[in-house]
Amino acid sequence: MNQNILYLFTRTPLHVGAGSSVGAIDLPIQRERHTRHPIIPGSSIKGVLRYTAESLDGLDKAIIKDMFGPELVGENADKEARAGELVFGEARPLAFPVRSAKGAFGFITCPLVLQRFARENVLKLSDLPHPDDQTCRAGSKVTFADKKKVVLEEYAFSWTDSFPSEWENALRGLVADPVWKEAAGRLVLLSDGDFSHFVATTTEISQHIKIDPRTGSVAKGALFDLESVPAETLFFAPIQVVKRPANSEKGHYQTDSGNELASLLKRHPVLQFGGNSTTGRGFCSVTLVNPKPEELKNATAKP
Repeated sequence: MNQNILYLFTRTPLHVGAGSSVGAIDLPIQRERHTRHPIIPGSSIKGVLRYTAESLDGLDKAIIKDMFGPELVGENADKEARAGELVFGEARPLAFPVRSAKGAFGFITCPLVLQRFARENVLKLSDLPHPDDQTCRAGSKVTFADKKKVVLEEYAFSWTDSFPSEWENALRGLVADPVWKEAAGRLVLLSDGDFSHFVATTTEISQHIKIDPRTGSVAKGALFDLESVPAETLFFAPIQVVKRPANSEKGHYQTDSGNELASLLKRHPVLQFGGNSTTGRGFCSVTLVNPKPEELKNATAKP
């Protein structure tokens, strides 16, 4: 089994909906239940990549079946049933943008998020500090050095030290997006609890209406709130390539699915995920990486 990591850096707000809600927000985003972190389900990622391969790239149908599995519809669904070679995990946040009183905005993260990142990458770095609530470790672009304070949204955090340099070096080269390249000095390490609070309460909420042309007022049932993950959020998702045994009679699994996926994403470095696509939501810079522990360890040693 060969594991790759897909990084998605949102260029526009992203809405992966959880359906209707009885709460204050009519159309909330999908979240992880125990942490409240926003997620992109593996099924959504698989659907976008399959659509890209079929409709945008025109890959051969046999290759698509090997990569994603056949679409099980029609009379022969049971006969054709077989799993694809690509296994998609859900995308979890790695860095989340919030307003900052200095430097306009910062990228927040926390020990839990970074430990998950290290686990998926088989990454060996120095032990992470665990900030207390209302304290942080942050870069110079968002820190008031004279007061040793970082102000995010309406909250002031006590600055205890700089963001761990070894971890910053590992993070800043993950995606080629020009905004993420400016992340150095903007990274803020919060406690797990403070990070969960921000990702649960500082998403983008937009109001949508439809005007009835006959009355000139809002059409009945057409006023609703839509929740989105903000632009400049960095997600990561594991994608495993399972080399399934070929069936000599039917010729299954003759595709190098890992290389086909890598080539597909090189041809389409910007993809659109989630709903409300016609209003420009969900555009993401995408990067596929096959992590090698020794290479990652060497990369973190660079200044």
